[in-house]
Amino acid sequence: MDSQCRRIRHCRGRPVGTPIEMAGSRTAQPGTGLMTVALLSGLVLTAGVSASLTAVVIPLLKRAHVIDVPGDRSLHQRSVPRGGGLAIVLAVSLTAWVAGLVALHRFGTGAVVARLDITLIGLTTVLAFALVGLAEDLLSLAVRTRLILQLALGAGLGIAACSALEASLWWAPVVSMGTAVLINATNFMDGANGLACGHAVAASLWYVLVATVAPLPGLGLVMISVAGASLGFLPFNAPRARVFLGDSGSYALGGAWAFAVTVCLAQGVAVEAAVAPLLVLLTDTGYTLWMRMRTGQRWYEPHKLHVYQRLVSAGWPHWASALLVTLAAVSCSALAAGSIVSPSRIWMPLVGMTTILFLYLQTPSIVGASSPFLTPHGTR
Repeated sequence: MDSQCRRIRHCRGRPVGTPIEMAGSRTAQPGTGLMTVALLSGLVLTAGVSASLTAVVIPLLKRAHVIDVPGDRSLHQRSVPRGGGLAIVLAVSLTAWVAGLVALHRFGTGAVVARLDITLIGLTTVLAFALVGLAEDLLSLAVRTRLILQLALGAGLGIAACSALEASLWWAPVVSMGTAVLINATNFMDGANGLACGHAVAASLWYVLVATVAPLPGLGLVMISVAGASLGFLPFNAPRARVFLGDSGSYALGGAWAFAVTVCLAQGVAVEAAVAPLLVLLTDTGYTLWMRMRTGQRWYEPHKLHVYQRLVSAGWPHWASALLVTLAAVSCSALAAGSIVSPSRIWMPLVGMTTILFLYLQTPSIVGASSPFLTPHGTR
C-alpha cells in the first residue's frame, strides 16, 4: 500500500503507464551504454556513406568541369575538382533521417517527437547553406548576393530555433549576423588540405558531448552525422587533395556551426562552451582582417595571409597547419568542458583560451615566417 502511494505521488497526477510517463522512464529511453554504441555506430555508418558518395561525386564534378583553378588565394599548384561538400551534405541528410526513423521505431513517438523539430531545423540549415554554396561554385555569385542570402537564411534559422526552443524572437537578428560571420569564417579557413574537415570532426564531436551532457535533444543527432560525414571525406582531401569541399561544403559546415551555437545558447549553455571549438576560426579570420585594414591593405581582395596560409608558405606541409588548427580547437574545447556543468566559473577557461589563441596567432613568428603586416615605417 505504501509503495503504491509513493508511486501515485511520483506520477503527480498523471495516469501510470501513459505515453508521457513511458517516454520519460528509464525503460523507454536508451541507457548510457546503448547511447554510446548508437553514437559510434552512427559515426562509422555516416563515414562509410560519405566516403562512398565522395568517390562517386569526384568523376561527376570533373565531367561538369567544376574545377578549382589555382589563384591568388590558393595554396595548391594544380587544378582540383571542387564541390565535394555535396557528398558530406547528402551523407548527413541520409544518415540523420535513417537514425531518426530507427529511433522512432525503437523508442516510440513519445521519446522522439520532442527532439525531431530541432533535428529538422539543423538538417534544413545545413542543406540550405549547401545549396547557396553550390550556386557559388557553379555561378560565382556576387558578393552582395551571397551576403543577402547568408543573412536571410540566418534569420530563418534564428526564427525557427527561437520558436522551437521558446526563446525571444528578438534574438533572430543576432543569429542572422552571427550566422553570416560563421559561414564566412569557415569558408576563409578552408584553404589547406584537410583543415576544414579535420576541424569539423573535432568541433562536431564536441557538440555531441555538449548535447549529451547538457542534455540538448536533437543537436547530437545532427552533429554526429556531421562528424561522420567529415571523417569519411577527409581521406579524399588530405594529405593530397583529390577533391575540395568547395563553397557547398564550407557553407554547409558553417551552417552546422551556426545551428549548434544557436541551440546551445538558447538552451542556456555557457557562451565559452557554445563557441569553444570555433574560436580559432573566428580569431584567425578576425585578426587577419583587422591587420590588413590597419596596415592599409585592401581587405576585400584575395590573399594568403591567414595564419595557416603563412605557415604553408613558410614551408609547413598542409597537414601540419591543419593539425595546428584542430589542436587549437580541441584545446579550447577541453578548457571549456567544465563550463558545461559549472557555468559560474567563467574566468578560468577564458584565460586558458586566450593564451592558446595568442600562441596560435604567434606561431608564424615563432617558426621564423616573415610578417606581411608591416606598415611603411616597418612596424606592425
